[in-house]
Amino acid sequence: MSENPVFASKNIPVINCLRGIAATMVCFFHFIDTKGYIDNADIKSIFRIGHSGVYIFFVISGVVIPLSMIRGGYRYRNWGNFMLKRLIRLEPPYLVCIVLTLIYFQLRVFVPTATDINLTPKTTDIFLHLGYLIPFYHGQWVLEVFWTLAVEFQYYLVLSLLLPVALTGNKIYRYCFYLILLSIPFLLPNKEFFPLHAPLFLMGILYTFLQMNIIESRECFLLTLLCIAVSVMVSPVIHVIAGLATILIIHFLPNLTTPVLEFLGKISYSLYLLHLITGKALINVLSHKFSAGYQITIIIIIGYLFSVLSAWVFYKIIENPAQRWSGRIKYNRIFITIKKQDI
Repeated sequence: MSENPVFASKNIPVINCLRGIAATMVCFFHFIDTKGYIDNADIKSIFRIGHSGVYIFFVISGVVIPLSMIRGGYRYRNWGNFMLKRLIRLEPPYLVCIVLTLIYFQLRVFVPTATDINLTPKTTDIFLHLGYLIPFYHGQWVLEVFWTLAVEFQYYLVLSLLLPVALTGNKIYRYCFYLILLSIPFLLPNKEFFPLHAPLFLMGILYTFLQMNIIESRECFLLTLLCIAVSVMVSPVIHVIAGLATILIIHFLPNLTTPVLEFLGKISYSLYLLHLITGKALINVLSHKFSAGYQITIIIIIGYLFSVLSAWVFYKIIENPAQRWSGRIKYNRIFITIKKQDI
């Protein structure tokens, strides 16, 4: 079996586009769900599909994280560098977004149309955001989308411990790896924890194993069917369909890309983090003044464009530098060097 030439290259173009699509789906899911602005149940039902964008992200992580680890020659001795690499990549935008959100909560009280509700979590809850500990203490997230970051972080921890076992070449160990990820959803069926979503992540991992010649197509096919079966038992079918569609698109259209989707994919993490305190916040303000049918459509589009603009600025200032610093960490190195011009 020869390695997929697209997987042999550094980037898979369609994955970045899928990130842009997923972030946009989540944006419109939250924008249409703005309380009291759209009452049409059919429209809300259609855009509720946008919540599946989260599960597209999960499957993409299932593909790209083990792919990066395999290419980098990850071993247990590299655990510290692996976690440091992920933290430097994700934490600066996350932490800055928390600060911006807390500022937004203070400023919104000066908006005449704002609901008189204190949205700021308790101080202890704010500190629990460090390490994504909110689910363990039943605390309150600063922004509701942060629960998915906790799931991703748990996934990094699990994969960093189990992937080397799966890659020993021993089929029994690999099957034990599969068994763990397929059984844990029944042990902890809580959406804020990784186990419930493990089969969707495993779908991506299996596909990477196939493309990197670690397993044969028969094993990949049968285990993917098991992932689908378990996922259907523990999650809404639409989320499973979104996950499977992600794998199929990556496989059959790996080079699919457009400038717009490439751009949205590049800023997708920033867009995902910020859209509630930028686009949705703007829609909330404008919704009190513009409520006619055609105006609602325009306002929601304006909210989305404002979110994209804000995300692009945030990407340039915060996310892109973090991305560059993370990229400097290699598994065979202990220290990271940051050039002066990167600061």
